[in-house]
Parts: sequence; C-alpha cells; structure tokens
Amino acid sequence: MKRFVLYISAFLFCVNTIYTQQIALYSQYFENSYIINPAVAGSNIEYSPFRLAVHKQWIGITESPSTQVFSFHHQLDNRLMGMGAMLFHDSFGPVRMIGVQTTYSYHLKVNRDIRISLGISPVFMQYILSLNQDDFYSYEPILTRNRASVTVPDANFGIYMYSDNYWAGFSAAHILQSQLKISGTWMDDSNKMVRHYFLMGGYRFAFPGSHIEIEPSALIKFTEITPIQVDVNMKVFFHRKAWAGVSVRGGDSFVTMFGINFDEYFFGFAHDFTFSDLSNHTVGSQELIFGWNIRIYRREGDAFQ
Repeated sequence: MKRFVLYISAFLFCVNTIYTQQIALYSQYFENSYIINPAVAGSNIEYSPFRLAVHKQWIGITESPSTQVFSFHHQLDNRLMGMGAMLFHDSFGPVRMIGVQTTYSYHLKVNRDIRISLGISPVFMQYILSLNQDDFYSYEPILTRNRASVTVPDANFGIYMYSDNYWAGFSAAHILQSQLKISGTWMDDSNKMVRHYFLMGGYRFAFPGSHIEIEPSALIKFTEITPIQVDVNMKVFFHRKAWAGVSVRGGDSFVTMFGINFDEYFFGFAHDFTFSDLSNHTVGSQELIFGWNIRIYRREGDAFQ
C-alpha cells in the first residue's frame, strides 16, 4: 500500500496541474542561472560554461525524485548573440520526463557596464508512465496499460539585466501550456502544463583590501494557481577559489552548500534540510554540480564586451 500511495503521489506530481508544480527542483541554480532563464545564455563574457548537475530529493524515501541536467551556453563572436542547449532527465516513481532545450539570446549594451538580454528556448519533453500491475493490488481497473508516453513541445522566455557586480531577471516556463494526453483514463484535454514565473536578482560585494566577497541573492517562483515561493540565498567567496553559502526556501527547506574552483573547473555540493511534514521520513536532499569554464579570449582593450 505504501508503494501505491507513492505512485499516486508521483502521478499527481507530474500531471495534476491543479495542485502542484511541474518544474524540477534545483538547489544551486545560481551557479547555472541558465536553467531557469534562457536570456542568461551568452551572458558570460569571459568563458562558456559547461554544467552537469545531479539532484536527489528526499533521501530515504523509496523512488523519490531524481534529476540530472547537462547544459552549455556560449556568446558568439559578434558579442550580440548567445546560443545554448540543455538536456534534462527527471524521474519520480513510475514517472519519467526526458527533455531537450535549445536557446537563442540577443544582448543589448545599455552603457559601459550594463547589458540587457532577451532569450527564447523551444523545448521538447517526453513524459513516460511505467506501471507494474503488482504495485496496485486491487486497483487494477485504473491501469489501462503498463507503459504510456507522450511527447509535447513547449517554450521558455526570459529577460536578463547584468553587469560585473549585479544582475536581475524575469523568465517564464511552459509559455505554450501544452496539453498532456496519454489516454482517456490517465490524462485528458483538461490536463496541461502550467506557466511558471521566476524573478531573480543578486549583488556581489567586494571589500577593499580583502579577498572575501559576499553575494546575497533571491529567487521568487510562482504560477497562476499556486502560492508564491521565495528563496533567499547568501554566498561567501574566498580568493574566488572557494565558496560557501546558505539558502532558505520558504516553507520547505534550509540549504547548506560549498564549492571549490580549480583553474577552469569547479565542484559544488548542497544539502537540503527539509522542515516540511516530510522531515519525519527523510534526511533531506543532496545535489552535486560539476563545471568546466571554457575561456573566451578577447582583444586587448575591450573593457566590457
């Protein structure tokens, strides 16, 4: 019966748009803001970032959500446009989502220090529902087939303002609100993707004569049918070689994290301490992130490209 309850929860997590969100959860998104805002693509003027992140949610709960994402974006030689791509996989019990996203962004130079970019990403996602009849005992009538899938197109949009020390952005995901329909029993025309909105911003403070920098930031997430959720983050950098930080995700968890830079490579780790009702069943969530920053060489004298 516990597995039945888990599977029903997984089903509701992915296809019942009335009660839940449909975006994978990340803990260190400020290490790769591109995953939540396509306008970030091409905003790094010194390097092109590769990122691989693995997130395991609710450790200790059988078949809890697991997410893997690989991304890359690059500023083109004309310094006006950016390109990006992302592959992602998300699973929870019998439900899997596999997707690919490509991105085009255009960057406008406001003044010597500030740029504003616009980004658009077409997205294709495949939802797979795999069920075992033995998991449902006396509930066999609701199961029409052991495996079903649907592929849906969608799109994300973002706007991003950035400089050397601060940034702010707004983005929307699932802007097409594509419908999910596998069968008349599991999904019908009333089930569709819900638009998600993200508002983010941050500032990096440097102390003269010190090798310590601090970076407060915040992320506001909401949909048209769910409450607003606010993340408040704080990171401290040491010689730009190592960093540590904390994050508070409103009504959900407290996150601790650290990272190390080694030349163009870096590694980050985060642990989420859940303080919701799930805290009695899990030790929390964990995330690993690996990065490779490929240097972009500029002409001498270019202060801000």
